[in-house]
Amino acid sequence: MANEQSERTELGRQMLHRKRRLYFNEFNVRLDNATYLPLSSGLLRAYAETSELLRANYDFMPFIFYRDNLERILGHYDNPDVAAFSVSMWNEQLNLKVAEQVKSRYPDCLIIFGGPNVPHHPQDYFRQHPFVDVAVRGEGEEAFSEILTKSLTSRDFSGISGIAWRDPETGVCVRNEGERPQARDLDVYPSPYLEGLFEGLIDSSEGMEFQQIIETNRGCPFLCTFCFWGQGGLSRKYRFHSLEYVSSEIEWGAQHKIKYVFNADSNFGMHKRDAEIARMLVNTKVEYEYPEKFRTCFGKNTDEQIYQVAKMLHEHDLEKGITLAVQSNDEDVLENVKRTNIKMSTYQNLQKKFNESDIPVYCELILGLPGENYQTWTAGIDALLKAGLKNQLLVYMCQVFPNTDLHDPEYRKKFGIVTHRIPLAEIHGGIRPAELVTEYEDIIITTESMPLADWRRMAVYSWVTMLLHSMKLGFFVLYYLHERHGINPSEFISYIAEGRMSAGTGETLREEVSEFESQLDRILGGHGRGRELPEFGNLYWDEEEASFLRVSNKLDQFYDELSVLVREFMGHVGVAYDKAELDEVVQYQRLRIPSHYYPKITGWQFNFNVPEYFATCFQDDAQPLIRKPQVLTVRNPKDYQGNKAEYARENILWGRKSGTMLMEVSWCDEVSQPAR
Repeated sequence: MANEQSERTELGRQMLHRKRRLYFNEFNVRLDNATYLPLSSGLLRAYAETSELLRANYDFMPFIFYRDNLERILGHYDNPDVAAFSVSMWNEQLNLKVAEQVKSRYPDCLIIFGGPNVPHHPQDYFRQHPFVDVAVRGEGEEAFSEILTKSLTSRDFSGISGIAWRDPETGVCVRNEGERPQARDLDVYPSPYLEGLFEGLIDSSEGMEFQQIIETNRGCPFLCTFCFWGQGGLSRKYRFHSLEYVSSEIEWGAQHKIKYVFNADSNFGMHKRDAEIARMLVNTKVEYEYPEKFRTCFGKNTDEQIYQVAKMLHEHDLEKGITLAVQSNDEDVLENVKRTNIKMSTYQNLQKKFNESDIPVYCELILGLPGENYQTWTAGIDALLKAGLKNQLLVYMCQVFPNTDLHDPEYRKKFGIVTHRIPLAEIHGGIRPAELVTEYEDIIITTESMPLADWRRMAVYSWVTMLLHSMKLGFFVLYYLHERHGINPSEFISYIAEGRMSAGTGETLREEVSEFESQLDRILGGHGRGRELPEFGNLYWDEEEASFLRVSNKLDQFYDELSVLVREFMGHVGVAYDKAELDEVVQYQRLRIPSHYYPKITGWQFNFNVPEYFATCFQDDAQPLIRKPQVLTVRNPKDYQGNKAEYARENILWGRKSGTMLMEVSWCDEVSQPAR
């Protein structure tokens, strides 16, 4: 009783003095002048402000979100009492630097870390970073509010579940056992959008284009060893926001003219109500013209439901590509990573449906998963391409995240996992000035089944595949070789990737393979994955994207070389072919690739029905390739007038996943003079 009275007296004393200043730090990736609104910080603040006690005792200072010079960031601080940091891979080092300086300048300031990059067993983390006072694991809203309440009278945080804290007397990390019960009704957490917490931020950030993150549910039932969601997130069971809550947030974004909405759900489309959410997005776009695009991670183990949702979004130009996250095509690998929830038959069914509806799909693979080797890797890619992958194959180097099996020492030992730390160059993010803090990522370069030499071969093979197939430079040629002559894509790809062309043949592709090898040398030497091409904008590009942009400077030369290279390859494999037919296939391929300038050729007369052949190739009524004169016309070709940055932005940033990289064409059977 005496303790309770003492606590009330202390609280009363506190309230007579100035409010405690609370600072939120959430540094998100920037793309030119665009960045995400700080949702995590907003959620923490919105829930904390439901407490009368916390409102009375804390000043919630403006969000610190802009990645900047360290001193300019610290300039936002003025006598802080609490500093909260949302810690992810793309901002961890900056958070550590800021937190260290804040603690140095304001020793009494309470430093709270939360987010996916904070270890759930942070004893070593606390020893390495003595300025961190509290680490929150899993969801943070309730734990954070309890920490704020407790800190009004004490730095002893025992009894608060889901956290670790530094004992102020001993300096030792104390990990509170037990996990926090998770709210079944997510609406108990107020929306920072609807509470008006971002209004001042938007009004004061002239020239900044903000993007919105929404979550309609939390949870992931899967246990993929490489992913934080199902394991590190501590939320395997789904919990939902009400549809009214979701609808209001979508409308808020539209009213504030937010162009791009990112959905943080782990498996959108798996739930029946997701179709209703898709209709909300469509109706909102019709009424407000916003959002322009909706990006989400689609579910992995259903087909018809996902197809219908994706189809609705596509019909209203909302989606930026549909994800089919396969990750590997090898059953043993999928077993190793606890990813047996998608079967090849399911994928093929989905792929066929999407192709028939002309809905762009991108399929994701992860290079370096335990159990993968060069043979399984190339065979898996071959199977995907032969199954009718019409749009994109995206290959990611395997990153290792805290709080996942891939990060666990025993799991790593079992599969012989060796990682390599490199600077993080956020793909499609703005090139980081030298004055800014460098972030890092850990990638797998060796496993028991994949020696370093295989990792290199697999990377080069993947980049050649994506350059020809996904960046579309050889998409129709690959299809023609397989469907017309029974040649697997892997045969032609490996012919290039392994440098088996004769001297003087395919020089541009030979140069690109050399660039790929050099990039691997740079990565192993400690450089980041992102490539800088200043003439194409101030952004980091994936390797295959950089390769496409380099080739775009000499497209005519490239296709002259490709024609010769394919003929040489056909001789190498001993397959008879019609030279005139092959030349027309290569010419069609060239006509579909956009140039920096208005194209010199906007039409062509074919002696074979090449336009019809490729227009119907993924349909049930696919037409055979025969001698039949047809005329092709390039529709609405854009003149970029040499603006390579705009060219790259439209054809890669927006065109790649949305399936609009190729020039639009029409064709007819009428014979006319060729437009050359």
